[in-house]
Amino acid sequence: MISLLNRSGRQLFDPLIQKLRSLGVDSDTELDAVLNRIKVRAGTRRGEDIIAPGRSARHSTLLLEGVACLYERPPDGNRQIYAFQYSGDFCDLHQHVLPETNNEVAVTALTDCSLGIIEHKDLEQLIAQYPSLGLALWRASMLEASIFRKRLLNVGRQPALQRVAHLLCEQLARREAVGINSATIPLTQMDLADAAGLSIVHINRTFQELRRLNILSKGGRTIKVVDRERLVDLANFDGNYLNMPQLLSHWQVKIEHKRRSQATGLSWVVTG
Repeated sequence: MISLLNRSGRQLFDPLIQKLRSLGVDSDTELDAVLNRIKVRAGTRRGEDIIAPGRSARHSTLLLEGVACLYERPPDGNRQIYAFQYSGDFCDLHQHVLPETNNEVAVTALTDCSLGIIEHKDLEQLIAQYPSLGLALWRASMLEASIFRKRLLNVGRQPALQRVAHLLCEQLARREAVGINSATIPLTQMDLADAAGLSIVHINRTFQELRRLNILSKGGRTIKVVDRERLVDLANFDGNYLNMPQLLSHWQVKIEHKRRSQATGLSWVVTG
């Protein structure tokens, strides 16, 4: 059992706590209730699948430490990355609402990762007891959808240089959102190529140009941004699409107690 009062146990969950707070879960009682239902799994090594294709799970997986990606392999064997995932993210929140047993979407570890799981039945009980948690998970799903839409627009309409620059800006912003303030992005050129829909040759040329412009550090395989302001200008980056929790923060949850003669239990309504 993990408690917010247990400092040694709490540190691993700090990114998750920070994310849930940003999504509207403010009560320590609610946060404790969530953390107490999470079971820490054995770590996953870089390159290993966290969630295999076609898996039908009875639990949701949480990324506690590390970097992962949601991906699919089309018939040609290449990899299409749909989303990068960071500490505090649910790896497969979509499967709780829409179980998909015959799909090829999977999650793999891009670095060594620490993981936790929460049983779907426990999650459902928590949502019933704490409706604000249900709203927070809905907001998290809308944030994922917002990132997908922006990725689709960039891949379909932006030149390679701007496309990659935008991806890099997004990764910096998302990492900062969970307290990781670093100019180094723990991804490879191949990871970014698979997310941007580019060949390895094309992504390599794009990185050479970013280094020539003194936006990225020169030499080595590490991706380090040395001129963030110029990177933002090049990408025409506007991070408002990542602020879905703040944009929706004026929404409230009203708990309605129904009379037993009409129905039993509770219902919750989202209002503006």
